[in-house]
Amino acid sequence: MNIKKKAAPMPVASSDLQSLRQSISKIGRDGNLRAMDPAAKTTATGHASLDQALGGGLARDALHEVSPQSPNDLAAATGFALGLIGRFAQERDWVWIGEEMTRHEGGRVYGPGLKNFGIDPARLLLVAPRGAEDGLKAAEDALRCAALGAVLFEPWRHPKQLDLVALRRLALAAEESRVPLIILRHGGQNLPGSLRTRWRVAAAPSEGRETMGHPRFTLTLLLNRQKGAKSASGIWTVEWSHGERLFRPADSIDHFSASIDRSIASSDSFHSHEKSA
Repeated sequence: MNIKKKAAPMPVASSDLQSLRQSISKIGRDGNLRAMDPAAKTTATGHASLDQALGGGLARDALHEVSPQSPNDLAAATGFALGLIGRFAQERDWVWIGEEMTRHEGGRVYGPGLKNFGIDPARLLLVAPRGAEDGLKAAEDALRCAALGAVLFEPWRHPKQLDLVALRRLALAAEESRVPLIILRHGGQNLPGSLRTRWRVAAAPSEGRETMGHPRFTLTLLLNRQKGAKSASGIWTVEWSHGERLFRPADSIDHFSASIDRSIASSDSFHSHEKSA
């Protein structure tokens, strides 16, 4: 009579168990990997070469400017900004501050549409200030609340109140709370100083033929002051994945440049550039 002995369980190294626990802790309730740790200094976009250029991801304790390449690209710029909010905020509340004129220009917020960017509409607090001064005050107050996941500030055009002093105050508030501020522009001059990154966004053709595909964006990184940044600027065509809730390559053609290509940045008269960032 042959008796089969059960194989003894293989010992598992404590380091392997710790690694497994860390991997499990990063999985959200929906089964997707969480984009960030509340204590993390950066948040990855999900796009490998883009994150590499940024030094690992976008800084959480900083200001990031997003603007459309042309007036027709405002929806694309808004979509990219919301994708970043989705990555930053995750399951935390966030604030969208937009002057009334921006609502007339870009339209009202459609709650169910936010879900495509990994955003729970119930987590959104909308603020409609009377003007730029009230908007800046609301943005600074929001940034000082460390419980928030992110703040989106949408000023109308280029208000005179949005100067070096105001931007420095916002930057200091973001630094203290580690709450990122995305400034969604509708055109106008480049903002002076205190920005960590500056983006120009254009709509790119979707892969969808008979059905609607994932949104795609052509991103031009014009300013990169990220710690550990691998490139001063660059151009990427990215796709937002609804299911994975991250940005991913839309094609295999990504490239960097050692300095900003002003011919791309000034391809139309929509933006007015300053000599220094």
